[in-house]
Amino acid sequence: MTGSISLSDEQFDALVSVGHDVLRAFPRKAGACVMMSALYAGRLHHLSHASAALVGGALVVAGSPVFGRTAVRGALRTDLDWDGHAWVRFGEYIADVSLVMTAYAPGAPNLLARHIAPRMKPTQRLYIATPEAARRDDQLDYRPLRIFTDGELDQLYRGALTFLT
Repeated sequence: MTGSISLSDEQFDALVSVGHDVLRAFPRKAGACVMMSALYAGRLHHLSHASAALVGGALVVAGSPVFGRTAVRGALRTDLDWDGHAWVRFGEYIADVSLVMTAYAPGAPNLLARHIAPRMKPTQRLYIATPEAARRDDQLDYRPLRIFTDGELDQLYRGALTFLT
């Protein structure tokens, strides 16, 4: 996950625009990070941004793990197969469409809710940062455990589209 190239203005605009599209299309639902991130990465791929990746891993908040205490083994078919977190990696950025929604949802992990509330408003919803800025400025450590294959992404993307129809 190191050595990422810088995004052009057009690519960064697509990252923001598609993230907002996903948030408009997807119902407010906590615990849907895989489905939402697959929709995000899949849509970027359909717009010819094939280097966007669906990443699964751990989310550590202020030094304590919140999601992703166990590694994924085998194929991930549903959110139920995963106790971790998922996000999109595009260029040097991580883009997280479910972080804020999950933090403000009833039953959110207490650490996440307490940490996000003073930093981000519930209307912000889309979180984009470099991994270094996320750690330094927001005390959010995104630890990748796997990059999903194109086949896995396609399957999860189609599942997300089915969920939305």
